[in-house]
Amino acid sequence: MAAKPCVIQLVGYSNSGKTTLLTKLIPLLEQAGVRVGVIKHDGGHDFEWDQPGKDTWRYREAGASLVAITSQTKTAIIEQRPTSLSVLVERLAQAGADLILVEGFKRESYPKLVLLRKPEDQELLDFVTDVRGIVSWGEVVQKDLPQFDVNDIDAIVSFIRASISK
Repeated sequence: MAAKPCVIQLVGYSNSGKTTLLTKLIPLLEQAGVRVGVIKHDGGHDFEWDQPGKDTWRYREAGASLVAITSQTKTAIIEQRPTSLSVLVERLAQAGADLILVEGFKRESYPKLVLLRKPEDQELLDFVTDVRGIVSWGEVVQKDLPQFDVNDIDAIVSFIRASISK
């Protein structure tokens, strides 16, 4: 049985830079030999994965509860229901992820890096759990947690890699 992957959430308010940071971290982690899985929380929107008129879209419109598509290079499964974060983490673990980076899901209990873009965003630290570090655009008043400048990608990658080996 393979070791459980490390799970780290990146949480912050809308437009705090979560997606941008993830897109900078992922290639560096992958180049370092870490197989990265990513889970995105779309809080309250009804995202559209496949395109209107395409076959998979037509199958869902016809009422299929599950639609899968595969090619020579990728596979996607679309389920017509929400899925809990713990189930998604387990699925990516089964698929071989060494590290699962989760964007969002503020109220879940996995270790977190909190992104603080503006000084008033610091109130987020009052209600999220298991904060392991802060990524910010400026100075933060919280002194007992590791803090990273949003542009110090190498330091953030090093912190994440150290978390994987714990």
